[in-house]
Amino acid sequence: MCIAYVTIHVAPEIMRGGVGKKIQTQMGIWREKGYEVALFSLTPAEIPFPGERQFIFEAQTNLLKREANRASGLMRMLESIREYQPDIIYLRFGLYSYPLHRLFKIAPVVLETNSDDRQEYQKRGAFFYWMNRLTRGLTFGRSAGMVSPSHELVDVLLPKRDKPFCVISNGIDLSQAEALPPTNNRQPVLTMVCSPGMKWHGVDKLIRFAELYPDITVNIVGYSQKDLDLPASSNVHLHGFLDKQGVRAVLAQTDVALGTLALHRNQMQEASVLKVREALMYGIPVVVAFHDTDLHDVHLDTILRIPNTENNVVENAEIIRKFAYDMLGKRVDINAVAPYLDQRKKEERRLEFFKQIVANHVEQSFTPKRAD
Repeated sequence: MCIAYVTIHVAPEIMRGGVGKKIQTQMGIWREKGYEVALFSLTPAEIPFPGERQFIFEAQTNLLKREANRASGLMRMLESIREYQPDIIYLRFGLYSYPLHRLFKIAPVVLETNSDDRQEYQKRGAFFYWMNRLTRGLTFGRSAGMVSPSHELVDVLLPKRDKPFCVISNGIDLSQAEALPPTNNRQPVLTMVCSPGMKWHGVDKLIRFAELYPDITVNIVGYSQKDLDLPASSNVHLHGFLDKQGVRAVLAQTDVALGTLALHRNQMQEASVLKVREALMYGIPVVVAFHDTDLHDVHLDTILRIPNTENNVVENAEIIRKFAYDMLGKRVDINAVAPYLDQRKKEERRLEFFKQIVANHVEQSFTPKRAD
């Protein structure tokens, strides 16, 4: 089976981080299992995917010129995908750009969805909200199947269950797991790895927590001062964007990692946050403020759960502080969580779903149409 992996609206800095690492891991596993796969990425700047197919367009400040450049890059990419002749296309959902609808004529498309797009684009303003609302049917309606990281998202995006779907939560390549030794900190260090502009990460809540407890050091990776509306207290360290080794260096000095703290702002309760999984695979205790698709039945003293509400951090501040002090000198038993997070098992399920979609497509292609 020949697979085209397609991304159209993933920012270069995101592709250099956890999302890009996830894509590289997926493709690596698929290739190990004997499948042919190529990444086709429409991007405004080069991304660190050597040997993959990048279609760079000039992202000008003028909206019309930028979209014209994007459309030109997309047309070049579509032609390249057509020449590649894939059996199936795996598309990471993004805002429609002309002429994306032509992609669905090349091969059956499986759509990967990672959020409720309607809620997400509404938060970006009226233009993006209406652009997505008017065009999302061109993508969702023409897809042959959907892969979602949560059951909740399937309920939201595919309530009628009118096409094949598969729930595959985010995982970790266990071969990359590395138990970092406990810190020697006398006072706790908390770390959140996130991206600017995404309110559901809840960075504002963490900054407020740091103000309440100056004895606790708070690292925020991915944010610089320019990304904050107000100055942070002196115990908040803003690291900006870091590569994999930079993130590892910060986590090596971390006692507790925090996942998304405000998923409710996206009207969501369930997720499988990559940064939580990465922290666990380093052995870092975590605070989880949502229903984790894989870990909801895993009960360890190194995982603290708090409610998914607007005031969850303030109302549980003392509990979080006590947890942080309790975790000094401790690490997660990786073997206790690894079976739930194994990326290879998840990719086996994804590939089986691809086979199902391809088989359905072949069957439909050879089914004679009834004459009316």
